[in-house]
Amino acid sequence: MYSKTTAPETDEAREAAERLERAKNAGCPVVHFDYTTPKPALSYFEAFDELRHEGPTAYSTYGPGFWMLLSSDLVREAYQTPEVFSSSATIPTVPHPDWTWIPTMIDPPLHSEYRRMINIAFSPRFVRDLEPIIRQDCIETIESFLADGRCDFLDQFAKVFPTKVFLRIVGLPQEHTNMFMGWVETIFEGLGHFGEEAEDQLNAQREIRRYFEGVLKDRRENPPANAEDDFFSIIASTQIAGRPITDEEFLNIAEVMLLAGLDTVKSQLSYIFYWLAITPRDREWIVREPEIIANAVEEFLRAHNIVMTARQVAKDTDFHGCPMKKGDMVMVANPSASRDEAEYENPTEIQLDRKVNRHYSFAGGPHRCAGAHLARTELAIALEEWHKRIPEYHITNTEGLVESGPQVGIEKLQLGWAN
Repeated sequence: MYSKTTAPETDEAREAAERLERAKNAGCPVVHFDYTTPKPALSYFEAFDELRHEGPTAYSTYGPGFWMLLSSDLVREAYQTPEVFSSSATIPTVPHPDWTWIPTMIDPPLHSEYRRMINIAFSPRFVRDLEPIIRQDCIETIESFLADGRCDFLDQFAKVFPTKVFLRIVGLPQEHTNMFMGWVETIFEGLGHFGEEAEDQLNAQREIRRYFEGVLKDRRENPPANAEDDFFSIIASTQIAGRPITDEEFLNIAEVMLLAGLDTVKSQLSYIFYWLAITPRDREWIVREPEIIANAVEEFLRAHNIVMTARQVAKDTDFHGCPMKKGDMVMVANPSASRDEAEYENPTEIQLDRKVNRHYSFAGGPHRCAGAHLARTELAIALEEWHKRIPEYHITNTEGLVESGPQVGIEKLQLGWAN
């Protein structure tokens, strides 16, 4: 996962020791926060709650070492100051990535140039027009296993449904669903890891690149009749800062859209349905009053925020008592900030009718998620259509329910119900 051009290991070790000393001298709590190891479901949220109760910041010695921002106000400030907290590196343990995801790792003002074209495909109007088709994809996915009385929730629903939606929005063949699901899963399993898992991640990224090289070639040689509404035709013909987009930029953006649109919704669905399977009162509430679903989606997003992203310090700064230096990595702990007692009353409780619900599931600042409206729509439709057909269900794999990061999600969830 490290670039071949990074400093020798001895220099990295020296820098890590110097960062740790700075943290200790500043009185910052020092922990070993390994966010990649599988743990029992909900453990990461509980760990963040414990850390936040000790203070708004911490320093982790895991990997090369990184700062952690745990409170809502500090996370908000980091998102709003990209001149200090750069998006040029977004994985806490990878300060020198040998890739640049567009627009995820591009800072303002260039970031807005890329976001402009991406927003076309994910605007509220565009998603609203597609809602009937999205709903039909959801229904067909549920009905493919409904009669079985059981399902592997992730493999048969939470991965399949958002992948179908993504392929439909960007105009790719539905029969490629399984192929895309495999690539995305491999990439997210490798993030933040070292060794074989990291190599598997890179191989999956190479496969995705080859696929989209074919898409780009096809769009240029055989433009579709609806090119003005075709996502990849729009990207291929766009202007960035007054010049045509390059092939490399096109391929990069295509991969990022794939990753951002699939695994996030899958992981969020895993927590929503885990919670509803073990909490009959909330499940019955949704069945009884489906009008609560839109509000419930926001509460689920808040309580089980899945993204542990990061920023790289762009210049030396003393950030609320943390002596950070240029190049340091900082985990922007969305899961912690979204459960901050200073922001929410009884934050560890899930209250489907909670009225005040500002959270960080879609990050913040210039990099606020472009697909937020689509994600909300997918989650709401999943809750509506599932509970119309399966109002009562339970977990059948009660042993071994685990989650892992850096984009935290339950790894396996099997559900059963009476036909």
